Amino acid sequence: MDEDFDDFDDFLEEDLRNELELAQIALDRGESESALNLAEEFLEDNPLDVEAINICAVAASNLGDDSKAMALYQKALRFDPQNGALHHNYGVLLERLGDYHEALVHFNRCLELQPDFPEAYINIGNTLDELGRTEEALQMYDQALRRVPDAPDVYFNRGYALNRLGRFEQAIESFTQSLTFDPGDAASLNGLGYALSGLGREDEAIEKYNAAIARDASVPTYFYNRALALSRLGKPEAALQDLDEALSRDTLFLDAFIEKGSILIDQGRLDEALLVFDDSLRIDPLSPEPSFYRGVIQERKGNLPEALVALEESLRLDPTSVYALNNKGNILIDLGRLDEALHCFDQILAHTDSYPLAHYNRACVFAIRGKVREAVHALGRAAAQDAHFLEDAMQDSDFDRVRDSRTFLKLVETLKSR
Repeated sequence: MDEDFDDFDDFLEEDLRNELELAQIALDRGESESALNLAEEFLEDNPLDVEAINICAVAASNLGDDSKAMALYQKALRFDPQNGALHHNYGVLLERLGDYHEALVHFNRCLELQPDFPEAYINIGNTLDELGRTEEALQMYDQALRRVPDAPDVYFNRGYALNRLGRFEQAIESFTQSLTFDPGDAASLNGLGYALSGLGREDEAIEKYNAAIARDASVPTYFYNRALALSRLGKPEAALQDLDEALSRDTLFLDAFIEKGSILIDQGRLDEALLVFDDSLRIDPLSPEPSFYRGVIQERKGNLPEALVALEESLRLDPTSVYALNNKGNILIDLGRLDEALHCFDQILAHTDSYPLAHYNRACVFAIRGKVREAVHALGRAAAQDAHFLEDAMQDSDFDRVRDSRTFLKLVETLKSR
């Protein structure tokens, strides 16, 4: 009789194990709700089973119940702190929640326990990239590729990281590798287009964007990137059409609004551009760009006080913007407020000496005041970085008072002899 009960207990245990296997199968199929239900039923009789807790945590995370998933991972790690897969899965959740530093702790712990865990290298790379540590991220992607050389996602992530670093030739190689696995992958085509555009190969880039859009026309970024390429090719109307396509898919796409407004400014359609920047300001009141461009528009309209107000608002949001400081300084020159203008250019040069326009504009202020030596010194610093500033000064009315001076002519002679 006891043997019969033993057989029955074995049957129940096997049935429970089957239940857990079914939970894992459901999870692998993307049926997270079924997986969660099956694993929770298993846990009723096996509350300390770490594998079941892990399945529940992954399923809960997939279903958007992050607080439940976090509690389950923490519970499982208390039971089995040496489980590398648990540390990895918990890291994935933390990364998705934006807790990047803590995610790295668990990904690295995973690798300590399981050094050949390729997914951990990939996710460490992704997390480092999010933290702006892109060079380190690339090292992790390379480590992953040594273990799984046929991993399209790694080539894809590596390509985007290289694009962010401006290493476009290498990015092209990565996206080309990614596309060998799926030649029509829209995201990889978009990344390849971006890399080609970065090298000035705009026509080829547009071909890739066309292919990406043909594969998936729901992604606004593809239209936006194609618009940038079209604009650089001198096709503003086609670019505007693409920007409208992008905005129809994402009505809060701030960069698309900014680019659209910028093109309209270049076309002299200032009133239309103002409306675009009004919209962008409503989308993100904390962005300094809409106010900056409103200042540009008002300056072109000749409304200098209004332009100054707009630029001061832009600088309130981004006090170190060299472009806003420079434009503000130019308006102050036009308004005759030379001390304030000079302060704007000095602020730029306190942050960076590699903005020759600030040196040139300082020279303008000194030249207007008739301060020959100061004007020539500032102009010389501008021309040392970009020779065309000397030619500009030869025509610029701001230099009328100093252009015939011996010091100015000596500068011209010295620079032309180089």
